[in-house]
Amino acid sequence: MRFFSTGMRLFLLISLTVALAWVPAYGMNQLPAGEMDVYDFSGKQQSEVEDEKMKIFKMKIYSFAGVEMLQLRELADELGWALDYVPGKKETIIRKDNFSLSLRGIGSLSMDLWDMVEGEAAGEDAPLLIKEGRTYLSLRRAGEFLEQMGEEILVAGFYTDRSSYKKDDKITAHMRLYNFTSESIRLNFGSGQRYDLYLLQDDEEIWRWSDDKFFTMALVFKELEPGEGLSYDLDLEFQPDTGEYILCGELATIPKRIKLGGAFITFED
Repeated sequence: MRFFSTGMRLFLLISLTVALAWVPAYGMNQLPAGEMDVYDFSGKQQSEVEDEKMKIFKMKIYSFAGVEMLQLRELADELGWALDYVPGKKETIIRKDNFSLSLRGIGSLSMDLWDMVEGEAAGEDAPLLIKEGRTYLSLRRAGEFLEQMGEEILVAGFYTDRSSYKKDDKITAHMRLYNFTSESIRLNFGSGQRYDLYLLQDDEEIWRWSDDKFFTMALVFKELEPGEGLSYDLDLEFQPDTGEYILCGELATIPKRIKLGGAFITFED
């Protein structure tokens, strides 16, 4: 009986390993079409820092009748803006360094929008609204304000369809990344996986979406142009025990994953 030499066996083993790495895995999860703590990022160097002005901010995203919005006060706190409201003029002044921006007629315009939102007639062009004394900006309007204020940032967000669930309820998770800069951003992925989700209870990870899934091995990238957003929506049907949890999302970028934030959720009997 003849045997391969040690060198030949090693060569065959390496060749087989490389070949299998590029074969689609059985049961691979099919991701939807489309293709970030504050952490510096530049897509020009595979997520390495190139421009310190390019920062990813984890922001809470609010959805009113399908219109995604950012809260003005939270955005101002993150970016160091000063806000002054003049009640008599229904005017909000945004200030940073020696620059200021005025929002005039915000009260009446916001109330008109709120009526539209309640009637489910609002669309992507809905500019802003006031709800319970808080001002919210549509993503389009937020992008305009950021440009006028000279800000170059990326906004990462994660939210769920609601905060309280019962047995057999389906959870819809929304993962977002928005490029509010003047440059194209390159996102690099080391496999067919684009995102991941995980569940925390008392700061301990008890569940991860990708644990029972397989993905193709492929180096791919996604260019995110100025003003563009990356969106993934996923329905989850897992059933944890009754209690309080934090559901978190992240993008499966390399060499470092981009944290999108988390949402506080509860499960009831």
